[in-house]
Amino acid sequence: MAVSISNSMFRPTNSTLKLLVKWVVALLVPVVVFNVWGGESILNAVLSPGTVSLGISIDIGTLIQAAIFIIVFYFVVTLLAGYLVAADSGRRSILEVWIDVLIFVMVPLILVILLGLIIGIALCAIVWPVYFYIRNAVRKAIHYTPPPPLASLKTLNDEQRIVLKNRAVAGAFWYATILALILLVIDIIYFATGSLNTTLFIGAIGRTIILPIAGFLLGQVSAWIALRRTLSAKESSNGRGENGTPRVSKRRRLEVLSATRAREEVKDLVPNDLPLRSTGAQRFFLTLLVVFVLFYPVIDPFLFGYGTDGRLAGYGDAGYYVILALGLNIVVGFAGLLDLGYVAFFAIGSYAWGMIGSPQFSFLTGIPVNLSLLPWFFWPMILGAALIAAFFGVLLGAPTLRLRGDYLAIVTLGFGEIVPIVFLEMDKYTNGTNGLIGVASPAFPGVNWSVVTPAPYYYLILALIAFSIFANVRMRDSRLGRAWVAIREDEIAASSSGVNLVNTKLFAFAAGAFFAGVAGAYHSAKLGGVSPDNFGFGDSVIYLAMVVIGGIGSIPGVIVGALAVYAINQFILAQLDTLAADPTSFVYPIHNAIVHVIPSFTFGNIRNLIFGVILIVVMIFRPEGLIPSARRRRELHQGNDEEVEVGSLDVPPGAPGFEAEVHVE
Repeated sequence: MAVSISNSMFRPTNSTLKLLVKWVVALLVPVVVFNVWGGESILNAVLSPGTVSLGISIDIGTLIQAAIFIIVFYFVVTLLAGYLVAADSGRRSILEVWIDVLIFVMVPLILVILLGLIIGIALCAIVWPVYFYIRNAVRKAIHYTPPPPLASLKTLNDEQRIVLKNRAVAGAFWYATILALILLVIDIIYFATGSLNTTLFIGAIGRTIILPIAGFLLGQVSAWIALRRTLSAKESSNGRGENGTPRVSKRRRLEVLSATRAREEVKDLVPNDLPLRSTGAQRFFLTLLVVFVLFYPVIDPFLFGYGTDGRLAGYGDAGYYVILALGLNIVVGFAGLLDLGYVAFFAIGSYAWGMIGSPQFSFLTGIPVNLSLLPWFFWPMILGAALIAAFFGVLLGAPTLRLRGDYLAIVTLGFGEIVPIVFLEMDKYTNGTNGLIGVASPAFPGVNWSVVTPAPYYYLILALIAFSIFANVRMRDSRLGRAWVAIREDEIAASSSGVNLVNTKLFAFAAGAFFAGVAGAYHSAKLGGVSPDNFGFGDSVIYLAMVVIGGIGSIPGVIVGALAVYAINQFILAQLDTLAADPTSFVYPIHNAIVHVIPSFTFGNIRNLIFGVILIVVMIFRPEGLIPSARRRRELHQGNDEEVEVGSLDVPPGAPGFEAEVHVE
């Protein structure tokens, strides 16, 4: 396919120039910071193995993975630059965009660089709600109303589509060119000071030549993606489909929606006032996230230095918190059933694999089993543990079908207290207070499963999380998921609409318990044992806090909430006393000042108090959660003037002037 090149692609108009300055600068700053932090080290390791001394063995497999990550990273960010320049309507000021990028990109990046990945993400759970509160207060004080996502529905003619394509190509080309020049200047400085050898410098020159060419080609792809999201002529008027059936236009579909739903729908069209929030941009973000997560064990040493194995082990523990939060979100977020005993299903899943995958199996059954074969039983038993937990979820749900609200919470709380006590008292089967030891790790051909090399557990938990997310999304969008939402909103109305309350609630309890069983089996296999001390009421509260802080009913929200709560509770608060003993830490003077007043003071004594204060602050500043679902956001901000963005699409359907306001140009 021939690619045509026009002068307008490289000689932008004034409006295009403003968009280029807005988005190229906004994306260049975090990318350059990432390169200076560790991206350059990854590239140097690929170009010249052995030049980066980080105490790691760089084999051919590591180099290939690092090269793939670098290529995908540069390409996706360049595609994003072209898309944003094309998709932006230009009505939002440069300052607004730069502030958003500073808060949502630069602040997390700096926190991660200084404090680590999980702690940095966790602190964002505190920084972002405070920012939202301050932003809304400032807007209210200066009587500022942000522009709506789209003032009108524009049909682009052929000339306008060419302009949009040229913007995308220009955005990607100039972004790649300027990035290449900046990185070249940095490499020249390193080369002049003797920190860069000749081989790497030649590679830097080659990169400077390749990036602009790649930027131009990727701009064509960005233009194609943006043009697919424009409102074409055939989508602006009703007509007939290929089989002769009436075709409903995009415009007409938006007209019959409510004002709020219409704003949510049109935010994905191009051009847009908020392109960073559009579905097109989110696809690029998701691609970057998936690539970063998949290649993280390879790039971690370049970003954080020593201690990769310890960090991977911690991320494996954070992973099963994510699965628990996704499972509880089904019960609480989708079906609206308050469950305070969710830890019981986690315990059931842990003990299910613990009794099968340890020497306890031979003791219980009297069947001699070769211990080297036990690890292979993990794969069928991870499903078995999940089904066992789901069965007990049905047993819990059956007698509670008539209960709602506080009464249901009390019953589930009692169930959560009973199950750990039962396991504690069943000495013959569970070893009582001693717990189960020698629980086998999984087995897989060619993989070394041990705590010393936690990478296999890291990829295992990624696979389990991916399965959990896929299952959650499919259930949410299914007929069963819509029935759960109907029950959550109004049981009487749902029942009158034909929803079987008994079966639907039981499915909710079973589905939530299923994922808790998966997390429990992974936990006992990774830990190598099961202890009854790991399943208390406080754990159920933490799991519920993950769902509420992240966003009830929001799958991305509960994932972020799980990571944030885990990091705050297990990383930050657990290390306060250690930091207080370090004279170079900022916690040291605070601890000394308090000790003068309370001699026996330790942060461990008030750990739950600090955690509770953090929860209260987040709920005050961000009651809908960090990443709320659209329905939840509408419920909490209905009638809140400071959150309502008034535009032409806010004219109610059928009202006078609606057809004139929602128009096609």
